[in-house]
Amino acid sequence: MDNESKRAISALRETWHRMDILYNSYAKSVGLNFTTLMVLELVCTSDENLTQKDICEKLDLPKQLVNAIITSLWKQGYVKLKEATNRRNKNIFVTDEGKEYIASVCKPLENVEFAAWEGFSAEEIISYADIMERYANAFENVLKESKPSQ
Repeated sequence: MDNESKRAISALRETWHRMDILYNSYAKSVGLNFTTLMVLELVCTSDENLTQKDICEKLDLPKQLVNAIITSLWKQGYVKLKEATNRRNKNIFVTDEGKEYIASVCKPLENVEFAAWEGFSAEEIISYADIMERYANAFENVLKESKPSQ
């Protein structure tokens, strides 16, 4: 790989890190940690009934951490848990109070995201999404093949 490509990859890595910092900063500004914000965003944008297992799989988080977050939301009255068809899992249902709370956290963030993309054309956004998807797939494949030694 040439030096120009290496510099570009390094700049991209720095930008990803900056984005993580920005999302973490937003989470703190609304009294949350980054992980709880990600769980709330997933719950907010999901069209399906989620279980804790679904959240663990979609966000690649440990069961104990997701359980602690969902338990906290349950204690605050933001979610209800009902047995799923598989008795070991429970579906998470957002209460009316929870919908208001989640909207108060997620909607302003969504508005910021949309406003940030305003300067980009639909084609640029689609191109970026396509490139990121291709990169994620390539990264996953190379990672599986390389299996770094520990």
